[in-house]
This record gives sequence, C-alpha cells and structure tokens, in this order.
Amino acid sequence: MTGGSNVPSIVIDSHVHFWDPECVHISWLEGAPHFNNKRTGEQYVAEIHEKTQVKAAVYVEVDANPIHALVEAEWITQYAKQFNDNKKNNKLMNSIDSTQKFGGIQAIVAYAPVHQGAQAVDSYLQLLMKLTDERLRGIRYLIQDPTLDPERVSSPIFASGVRTLAKYGLSFDLNINCHVAPAQFPPLISLVQQCPEVTFILDHMAKPPCDVTVDDPAFKFWQENIQVLAKFPNVHCKVSGLVTESTKWTKEQIKPFVEVAKNTFGIDRLMFGGDWPIVENAVPWHTWLELLSDIVVDWSDEDKNKLFVENATRIYRLK
Repeated sequence: MTGGSNVPSIVIDSHVHFWDPECVHISWLEGAPHFNNKRTGEQYVAEIHEKTQVKAAVYVEVDANPIHALVEAEWITQYAKQFNDNKKNNKLMNSIDSTQKFGGIQAIVAYAPVHQGAQAVDSYLQLLMKLTDERLRGIRYLIQDPTLDPERVSSPIFASGVRTLAKYGLSFDLNINCHVAPAQFPPLISLVQQCPEVTFILDHMAKPPCDVTVDDPAFKFWQENIQVLAKFPNVHCKVSGLVTESTKWTKEQIKPFVEVAKNTFGIDRLMFGGDWPIVENAVPWHTWLELLSDIVVDWSDEDKNKLFVENATRIYRLK
C-alpha cells in the first residue's frame, strides 16, 4: 500500500458490508467459501490505504435470508455501537491505528419488503426504525437477479412500497446488473418516475459492462439509460463496484464509465463507494481507491472532495 500518491487523505465510504454467519443467516455465503467467515470492522481497517482515513462508512444490507432481515438489522446496529464504543475506549486490536483510520459505521441501509406494497412495508418500517435507532438512513431491496422478471419493479404494488419510504425520510438504494441483465434498466427508470418524493441512490453505477469499449453497443445502451435516469434530480449515484464488472483493472478501461457518470449526474450527485469486501473478487479495497484516484486526478480539488467526502455526508445525512 505504498503507492497511490493521488489518493485522498479523507473519504466517506458510502458502501461497505460486514457480517457474521454465526449471528445472521446469509445463504449465498454457502456457495462463496472465500467469504463464508466473519467480515469485521477491524479487517476493514487493515484494507484502508495507509495515506487515507475513512471518516465514516455506510453499511449496506448483505442480502441475508429475508426471514433474517430484521435479525441482520439489529445485529449491525449493535455491532456498530460496539465497534464505535471500543474505538473510543481504545479496545480495538491495533487500537491506535484503528481509531485514526476508521471513524466507524454512521449509517445503515437495511432491507425492507417493498415488493409487498405500502401497507406491508409501512408496518415493517415501524419496527425497523425501533431496531436500528438513529443510524437508519435508507432501504435496499436487491433487484439484480437476472432470473426474475425485470418488469416486477415497475408494478404499482412495488412502486407503492417504495413510495412509503418518503414518509420515514428514507432513501432507496437501486441495485441492478446492466452487465448481465440489461433489460433491468428500463423498468428501473419507470420505478423512479413513479416515486418523485423518494431519494434514490444508484449502486455501482448500475453495474455497467466494464470490459467493453465505448463504441460497443452494450456501452451505448448503458450510457443512454444512465442519461435518462440522471434526468431525475432525486437520483444519486455511487461510483463503486466497477472493478468487479471487469477483468481489465486499468485507468484507461474504467475511466470512460466514470466520465459518463460525472457528465450525466453532475459532480453534486456522485459519491465514492468501496464495496468491501465484495471488491476483493477483483482487487483489494486500497487498489480500487488508487485506481479511482488516478482516474479523477485532473478533477478540481473541490470536485474530488465532493466525490470522496461531501456528497455522501449530505445525501446520507452523516454527522
């Protein structure tokens, strides 16, 4: 981690996952043995670039079994409290370094059954709010599964469930896989159109086909749909998850995708996401930070600070 002269000294990580399979049932881990163990804040600290402090992180739900979703929400709430308390009291392993490198979990994006409609999700959110205290900021319901009907997310019942989030001041993280299932994009846009009062946050730039060139039809399809989505002012975008959609982890390959995001959403609606530990399917967290820092090296200091710190702080209402 000695390289990366362009990396920022401070970042807000808008997309991180932690888990403990002994506490929360996450069925997909059974098919991913390299992930099927605890992923903790201390392990995360070890991956942070030596020149960077993660001032705060946003925890995003980990696709636990839906029956265990409230268990997950309570677990991460208690874990965040415990981690932050241990940090304050210097009880963490390598406590001095951990305290300086990572400011802790300040926000939670949890699961909620928005697909069941307004009435069902309303009662669920009432309990979820009690379990997660002041850290709850948003909801994510994964819609990237390519085996499911992509049109389901634009149905009236699904949209009514999402619209309910506005009542509680909660955002909705959008997660599709344009790389594998491009048909998911148009219904996503229809969903956003039906929910003008909800703040949306697009995860991983919709997972574009990051191995292709700009003249490839797949790139053009993704770009055209990003342009349409970005016209809705209530949609924001995480610059994250790109390296796991590519086998070419170079500035030249990834930069055109980041430029599309900036040119469509504008600098005030972009935020950095590390996607730890899923990013390890491609590169370490600190390598992704180095790569993105090189891509945006020519941006103004103000724009870089918005990408890495200011926007996530504002959009997720961090302290």
